[in-house]
Formats: sequence, C-alpha cells, structure tokens
Amino acid sequence: PYDGCEKLGLYVHIPFCRSICDFCPYCKYPYSPEQAGEYIHSLLSEIELATAGHQKKAVSSLYFGGGTPALLSDRLHEVIAALERHFTITQGIGVELHPEDVTVPTLETLRRAGVSKLSIGIQSFGERYQSVLGRAPVSPEKLRESLSAAPFETVSFDFIFALPGQSFDDLRADVDLAFKSGANHVALYPFIQFSYTESTLPVMGKREKRELLDRITEYMDMTGRARTSIWTFSSEPSASYSSMTRENFLGFGCSATTQLYGQFKINTCSPKAYSERVSKGEL
Repeated sequence: PYDGCEKLGLYVHIPFCRSICDFCPYCKYPYSPEQAGEYIHSLLSEIELATAGHQKKAVSSLYFGGGTPALLSDRLHEVIAALERHFTITQGIGVELHPEDVTVPTLETLRRAGVSKLSIGIQSFGERYQSVLGRAPVSPEKLRESLSAAPFETVSFDFIFALPGQSFDDLRADVDLAFKSGANHVALYPFIQFSYTESTLPVMGKREKRELLDRITEYMDMTGRARTSIWTFSSEPSASYSSMTRENFLGFGCSATTQLYGQFKINTCSPKAYSERVSKGEL
C-alpha cells in the first residue's frame, strides 16, 4: 500500500534497445515490435492491478528508463494516460533517449504525450571513447538543431567518466560541448565494471577517478554550473533530472523496483515472465 507514503515518485522500465551495449548493467533486450506491443499491454495491466483500491494520489514525478524508452515513443502516451488516471504528477515527466532518437518527430511526439524532461545517453562525444564503448559517433550539430526545434524544460546529457585513459581535458571538452549542443543539465557517471556484463574494459583506479571528479566539479563551479547531486550539474536553476532519488517510489515493468516505507520489491527481469505474471493478476 502506498496511500500513506510521502514524496512518492513513479518509474517505468522499457527494456528494449536497437543494439545491446556491453557496458550497460541494466535490464535490456533487443527490440521487437511484436514483443514491445505485448509489453505495453502488460504495463497497462500492471498499472491497474497496482492501483486497484487506492485513491488518486499526488506524486512528485514520473520517469521512463531502460533500455531505450523513446523506441516506443508513439505508445508512451497510453502509459502516461493510465498513470494519470491514478496519480497527479507535480514535477514533470522524464524520458531517456538514445542520441539516434533525438529527432524532431520523436521529440514532438514526446511533447504531445506530456513529457517535459529528457535524458540523452551521450556517454562521450570523443570518437576514441565512442569506439571503446562500441557506440556510433554522435553529431552535436544535429542534436542542437532538433532540440532547438522542440524545446523541453530539462535536457540532460548523460556521460560516462573514468574511461580508460580519459583525462580532465577530455571530460571538460564533453561537458562544454554538451552545453553548446542544447543541454541545460549534465550527468557524469563513473565507469563501473559490473561482473555480470560482458565488458572487458579496464577500470580506472579509485584515486584517479576521485581526482577527475573533483577537478570537473571545480571547473563546473568556476563556469557557473551548479552541482545538483553528486553526479549532476545544471546551467539553469529550473533544470533537474533524477530518476531514483525519492524516499519512496513505485516501479512498473520488468526489473523495476518499488520502495515504500517498510518494504522493497523488484519485478522479474524477464519480459516474458513479467507478462505471464501480470496476465494472471500477480504482482
């Protein structure tokens, strides 16, 4: 039960990606239109199951993570509408995007659905690090053009730092280019070698990693970009993006976690098993 929970947030997991990144530790599967359609149906069913018997409640925010939620941009309005029947979202709706999804048609679709915040997984603008991570090159010019044509309250660019051989100058170049390319918020997450991923990249030492974070933090302060959390910085006071920093949150979808006072649960990480459970009315 969540009726008595204060500072409640909502999270929806969309596990599908065009291709799978070896370094990513999150629940993800290759995109299939048929499977994605079935998954949306299950999400809508889970929402009704989880909210049955509850009064409509105010929540701080709604975030879609993945995976690549923007792959299903034309279906997210259904999920948002289902949640808004049971919750009043007071601080906006955020969606994660792959750089390939930053096109004017996709952005306009998200805007019509009520999305106000974007988190774009750049990882690095540097070709060397894109290659190391197995990512395609990202065009800052195309990002800037699309984001200018379809503005959002918050546009956050996500980066990975402490990559093999990465210097302060490399990281500074990334964040400077981010703010020139349409971002008003950046998130800098340290590269971590998770034992269950297939990545074989070497890990930077803790001292080097800390020094890199300290130097970029000092640089952000010098250039007027406020630190909004341990990993995030903003060039505008109104820009904010954080999918998990809530005292309590309800998670929907495979692998999604729910944390309420006195309880914690995680959904199965298998989309097939998730759909089977929801079809039986099981949470």
